[in-house]
Amino acid sequence: MRVAAGLYRGGTSRGLIFSASDLVMYSQRAREYIICSAMGSPDPDQRQIDGVGGGVSSLSKAAVVSVPSRDRHMVRLSKMGEEWAFPGVPWADDVARACDAETGYDAVYRFGQVPVSGGTGIDWSATCGNMMSAVAIHTYMKYWRHFRPFLLHVDPGASFTKLPMRILMANSGERVTVHVPLEKRGENAWFLSSKADTHIAGVPGLAPGILVETPLPSSPWPTGRPLDTLRLGDQDIRVSIVQAGLPTVFVHAADLGVSSDQIVQPAHALDTDTQLHERIEALRYQAAQCAPDLQRQWSMSAPKVCLVHPRTAYTTSGGTHVPANAMDILVRAVSVGNFHRSIMATALSALAVASTCPDTVVYEAYAAGGSMPCASSKDRASSLLHAFTVGQPAGTARSMVRMSKEDPTRTPTAVVMERTARRIMHGFVDVPPHELLRSKGTYFGLPSNRKH
Repeated sequence: MRVAAGLYRGGTSRGLIFSASDLVMYSQRAREYIICSAMGSPDPDQRQIDGVGGGVSSLSKAAVVSVPSRDRHMVRLSKMGEEWAFPGVPWADDVARACDAETGYDAVYRFGQVPVSGGTGIDWSATCGNMMSAVAIHTYMKYWRHFRPFLLHVDPGASFTKLPMRILMANSGERVTVHVPLEKRGENAWFLSSKADTHIAGVPGLAPGILVETPLPSSPWPTGRPLDTLRLGDQDIRVSIVQAGLPTVFVHAADLGVSSDQIVQPAHALDTDTQLHERIEALRYQAAQCAPDLQRQWSMSAPKVCLVHPRTAYTTSGGTHVPANAMDILVRAVSVGNFHRSIMATALSALAVASTCPDTVVYEAYAAGGSMPCASSKDRASSLLHAFTVGQPAGTARSMVRMSKEDPTRTPTAVVMERTARRIMHGFVDVPPHELLRSKGTYFGLPSNRKH
């Protein structure tokens, strides 16, 4: 048997993207088996040699995409019971909600962190900002007719436009706007742009830039404070926990015993320090106990942890020298038990938010490096964009925080960053037979009276 899918790179992540309509006939357990089988999980050697996964969390991801106004069968499916429901907020595929003029959305994004070696249970509780850009281009290619009303109102003389695609993150019910670059070929025929004008560290070459704008909650501090103190053994550790898509725990590298010489090492070298990983995991657990919302989000994917250090010259994993003045801060991020080979988009977003508050460990490391205040520039909405650049294993990465000009407290309202994405291949994934897909009373997971 086979299931339609596409293999995508989104930002510095890679994974499979499925349309919900191609998985709707399977139970949720069967869907997870299908996805894990395609990725090559579980693999005790952590290579995912029998699938398309890359052996680390950033290359072992999946997404399921639906467009409520087109996939109307999704609402009927949710009434068939928990076994058949897709993960996420139960109202995600409600057509009336999706079509609301003020708060509606074009697509629903269900992100799954696929385990590399630990079974076939996918973590659907988190999200991935990097794969968001890939989800946007998949959605446009599959459901381009949905966006025709918007494109018909684009200036007839324009040959280029950016489509504001509203995407609902099903895990949280929050909405993100992704600005997808399109170019006109022929009369009113809009295709994904081929203009390669953007580079992001960790991805070779250039690709069309995709702007992702993520609104922030009224308070980005899930504990209600920008600075908390956690007890780790016999030591008090100061941390800042920021919610920007996913909760991220920021800690001074030195407080975890990581020296200036060690923090500049590449990710694979840091991964060999098992005692450091034990301290990080203990810190992650302690942070999750700080607030009820953090306890609810606790999983292998959340919260994330990010070590911060004053800006320091280092050499990237690709051998490029990065001077200290090329960044505001040096970081090493941890995701699903490994040091990230670049940085998660959610952590990059949270870093920018934390850099605006003097009471965070991020700002402390930023100030200790002698950095000047963030550069800012006015945009068309008469607000301020504050840029923040971090040094990560693959190079430097930048994100921006939008702050309302009229707000005297200067509270961040949104994070803006540029990503790139590419569809590497598309077609079908072959799925080996399994008892989950052929059990009594079902036919390939679909309720049926058909006999085998």
